[in-house]
Order: sequence, then C-alpha cells, then structure tokens
Amino acid sequence: MLENRLRAVTDERLSPEEAALFDAFIGAAVTVQRNVDADLMYERNRSLSEYQTLRRLAEAPDQRLRMNELAVAAFLSLSRMSRIVEKLERQGLVRREQAEGDRRGWNAILTEAGAQWLRRSECAYATSVRRHVLDNLDNETLSVLTTAARRIAHISAHQRARVA
Repeated sequence: MLENRLRAVTDERLSPEEAALFDAFIGAAVTVQRNVDADLMYERNRSLSEYQTLRRLAEAPDQRLRMNELAVAAFLSLSRMSRIVEKLERQGLVRREQAEGDRRGWNAILTEAGAQWLRRSECAYATSVRRHVLDNLDNETLSVLTTAARRIAHISAHQRARVA
C-alpha cells in the first residue's frame, strides 16, 4: 500500500478518494477536539489543551518537561504552550523553573494541586473521549486507526524536527 502512495507522488493532484480521506480525517480531528474541549470546559472548567498539558507533565519523568518538549508532546506551538503554562502557574497547577545549565530554557513542573486536579478530571475526560470517539468504533477499527494515526503522527513529528 505504501509503495502505491510513493509511486503516486509524481501526480500533483489528490485523487477524489485521497481528498475525501483527508477531508474526513481533518473534519474528524477538529470535531473531536472541539467536542472534548467543550465537555472539559463545561465539566471541569479547563480546555483540552490545558488538560493535555497537565497530563503530559504527569506522564513525564519527575513530572517535569522543558517547555519546548512539552509543546511538542501536546501538539502545540511553543508560544501557545507558554501562555497555557503561565495561566496554569497563576492557578497553582504548575510551576516553572529555569533549566539547569541553560539560562534561556525553562521547565514546567506539575504541582501537587495540578496532579490532584488531573486525577479528579480523568473520568470526565474518559467519558468525553468515549462518547465522541471510542463508542463509534469496534475493536478492529480501533486497532487499525491507532496504527494509522501513530504512523502519521510519527512522520509529522519527524518532519517537524527536521524543519525546527
């Protein structure tokens, strides 16, 4: 299948099937993001980006990440991540400290209050993700989509790393 894609690279236009897939993919991603974001704002008074920021920090070694690594992990620009971390810091959910040995670099660190908020919010997040995504998929489709999304995300992350 990938070989067919590579051969088709010389054609400048997307086929109707390729365009339909891309439109559906983008439409699904945007719709799910908006719906989960709205649910989290209603249930927990936090955006999906804020939730993802706290979650990525909770999963990180020592519950800390450099700001640029956190931005990549949460699929956000560094400037957007900086604004989110500043907001979460004002609310006592994260703190920032200068990276050791790097006067320009900063780490974001999850506070105990942030970890507690995240634990209290996991059910609301899971309920929303199930309603907007998982309840629409059988196990086989879930597996195929997970594999495809990871492949696409890996390529995108690799391409972003080369450009940065």
